[in-house]
Amino acid sequence: MRKIIYVYKYFVIIFILIGGLMLYPLINGFYLSLWQKNLMYPAKEKFILFDNFKKLFFDDPMFWLVFKNSLIFTVASVGFEYLLGLSSALLLNSKHVPMKNFFRGIVLLPWIVPIAVNSLNWKWMLLPEYGYINMVLKILGFGNLARGWLTDLKTVFPTVILVNVWRSFPFFTVVILAALTLIPKDLFEAAQIDGANRWQTFRHITFPGIKGISFVIITLHIVWTFSNFDVIYLLTGGGPLHYTEVLPTYLYQQGFHFFKIGYACSIGVFIFLFLVVTIGFYFTKISSIQEAK
Repeated sequence: MRKIIYVYKYFVIIFILIGGLMLYPLINGFYLSLWQKNLMYPAKEKFILFDNFKKLFFDDPMFWLVFKNSLIFTVASVGFEYLLGLSSALLLNSKHVPMKNFFRGIVLLPWIVPIAVNSLNWKWMLLPEYGYINMVLKILGFGNLARGWLTDLKTVFPTVILVNVWRSFPFFTVVILAALTLIPKDLFEAAQIDGANRWQTFRHITFPGIKGISFVIITLHIVWTFSNFDVIYLLTGGGPLHYTEVLPTYLYQQGFHFFKIGYACSIGVFIFLFLVVTIGFYFTKISSIQEAK
């Protein structure tokens, strides 16, 4: 009996810690979103119910631009990360690749290097005058392609997506590679005996074997990318001219530049609810497809 009480005591402590670290900020964010709260004008603080959300959806044209940027950034990043991660995992799982263990270690480097170091290194390499990217282009005779990659309105958003993909695809690689090693080798041998080509083997054996874990990591990365703040803030700060502004950087701008805490919290609440609804719909759709099969 004492052992049971002892175990439950730790569960209660863990529950309190989780509640304090996660639930309290969430509930407080919901609460503050219902207030007109500006740290510059504390005397004007008042309860306004859903006026912040009304302003967000109907009176703030910047919100819809930022929301569109967030969707494009998320879909493009996660899509390319998965394709690149899947391709590299299949390559590193092949019998014909020499020094596989070495390359498996190398592919992790973009993921294990801190985000700040990654982003600032890229920012330095992409400098218009002294960046390595433009220097290499000029040496190779493609000087006409050199430009300010993070200041040119035509290239800044694709460049930010590229940097984010480069940093995140190793996570997909490692997880998919682990899933590939769990697929029984007998299935591949049987497919080879039956005369199946590479595409047929991938379609009927490899992909079904990694489909479950693919669903999980895509879901996680949708959440992580849509709420990503670090990469864009460190590379461009949301500029130039809001071309790379996404919801997390817009929230930061409203909360810590203009001190509109209530309005910033309403943006945070929208991000949370949008992700909950999107992931819920995603789960439902995938479940219905699996049941139909």
